[in-house]
Amino acid sequence: MGLVRRYCVVMDAAVPGLDTTLDQVAALVPGPRLAIDALAIAGDLSDQQDLSSAFQVEKATLAAAALANLSAGCTIVNRDRLHAMLATHVEIDGHQPDTWAPLSGYYSTADNETIQLHCNFAHHASGVVDLLGCEPTRAGVEQAVAQHNAADLEQRLMTAGLIGARLRTMNEWDDHPHAQATASLPLIEVTKIGEGTPRASGRRHRVLDCSRVLAGPVTSMVLAADGSDVLRVGAKHLPSVQGCVIATGFSKRNTFVDLNTPDGRSSFGSLLADADVWVDSYRPGSFADRGFGLDQVPPGSVVIQISAFDWVGPWAQRRGYDSIVQSTTGMVKAGSEWSGSQHPVPLPVQALDYCTGLIGAFAARQLVRHQSVEGGTWLARLSLLRTRNWLVGLGSPRSFEPRSVNVLDSGLHTVDSVFGRVRAAAPIGGGRSNPPQGLGSSPPAWQNKTQSNSH
Repeated sequence: MGLVRRYCVVMDAAVPGLDTTLDQVAALVPGPRLAIDALAIAGDLSDQQDLSSAFQVEKATLAAAALANLSAGCTIVNRDRLHAMLATHVEIDGHQPDTWAPLSGYYSTADNETIQLHCNFAHHASGVVDLLGCEPTRAGVEQAVAQHNAADLEQRLMTAGLIGARLRTMNEWDDHPHAQATASLPLIEVTKIGEGTPRASGRRHRVLDCSRVLAGPVTSMVLAADGSDVLRVGAKHLPSVQGCVIATGFSKRNTFVDLNTPDGRSSFGSLLADADVWVDSYRPGSFADRGFGLDQVPPGSVVIQISAFDWVGPWAQRRGYDSIVQSTTGMVKAGSEWSGSQHPVPLPVQALDYCTGLIGAFAARQLVRHQSVEGGTWLARLSLLRTRNWLVGLGSPRSFEPRSVNVLDSGLHTVDSVFGRVRAAAPIGGGRSNPPQGLGSSPPAWQNKTQSNSH
């Protein structure tokens, strides 16, 4: 198209059909009408800045970012900032932390197939080593995996609560029982789960952020950028990925609450009782098993639940991350096929995580405003698998040349933090009131607790 650098164009000139996509997704969530016709795309719009993929990743990520921004009243999406965020670009004192742990990656199996192991958390890495009975090195795992069939090893990993995926073709995935059980699910499923008087609009909302890694943290980060009081709740014994904590930690506070203790459950119950939005991206049932099911949600609040493989079907409880969903559902093999590569080719960014997180923020904002008029207590469910199906449905796979994301200086900003001097993606909408904070650095309490949270 030859669009020049630093140009700003209306959305359909930049991405044909984007307006239709936005209309379709917006219709899934009740709330005020979005100013879709006013949307413009800014930044470097040259073709070489496109996210190169067999799938419509550029369109999907722009749509997700547009929905998040439009729901906050912002009619511009800056693609430079968006791509920096999608790349999870983080520098600490000039150095980029490792994205993947040494044992994470793709391995060849005895039946000439490929399996992906996700070992970014130490207990997942040690669990894989113990299951395989091998040395805790890349070479040791390679030799051990080569003795197993891919399907058998995948099942053993799932049974052990570990993270792995056999690389399937898209046709193989379409025939799988879980694919068939989830194929017709909408991108976002909204349910009124109770009554509740309308809560006052135009005030600072309290967001209880129960999430880790990317999709859920992105939802709460976007909500924090427009001034919400976001309190990220974790536990001291749970592992984390520092790069993701920093990248998604702007304008949040972080606290520790151990739900395995009476004091922890009491603290969490108090936080939940005063929350306007609860972001829950742990595995289905994790909070219900600890006494905090949907029946404990305060009347008039909004719940955003995010999972990997959804709440229905034979794999509803399966642990997973963006890359695992890609491998399981045929996207990685399709990337290899349509690029002519002999190696696994995943999406150029963690698009399932980021799109789900951005759309989760859109759903939260729309439902909060809808609730302020209509009342009620609302639940929105999203999953990486639903987002995968939506992305695949945006267009048939096409030939492409893989290339890494080119993060531009114009998409970054620098702040001083407890981690050091951090250079990371500038916000795609809203602003940032404080740099990322350390986990557990704040008490388990809302700010201005003494002020009434008018309902």
